[in-house]
Amino acid sequence: MSRYPLSSCRHAGSRPELRRPRLGRWHAPAVILFSLMAVLAVKPARAAEVIPPAPPHHFNDYAHVVSPAVASHLDQELAAFERQTSNQVVVAVFPRLPADASLEDYTVRVAQAWGVGQKKRDNGVVLFVFMAEHRMSIEVG
Repeated sequence: MSRYPLSSCRHAGSRPELRRPRLGRWHAPAVILFSLMAVLAVKPARAAEVIPPAPPHHFNDYAHVVSPAVASHLDQELAAFERQTSNQVVVAVFPRLPADASLEDYTVRVAQAWGVGQKKRDNGVVLFVFMAEHRMSIEVG
């Protein structure tokens, strides 16, 4: 049984007409404006972030802030530490953090892509240094 009796319709016994609700004259522009605002509010998709390739050494100075002799010495010390303990420590010094990247998200993605440490032992750590931002981060795993 219907919620509304047919006797309340103008033409009892016939099917009532379905009518569109009347839209005010400002309704269409408001819908367009709202749609445009929704599209603009969505954060634009950024270009695919470039993950640097896995570093060739334990100490990697991409910003060139350390002399080659000191960099070589630090690399030898970190390699010796890995031989003694099996724990792998990698240092990566970058000139700057990529544009529109958060420090935490970027370093986690890079550390995961590099796969530092032994998989079954989770004994790797990466020290990231970003010179322009004066920021650093340590990622483990």
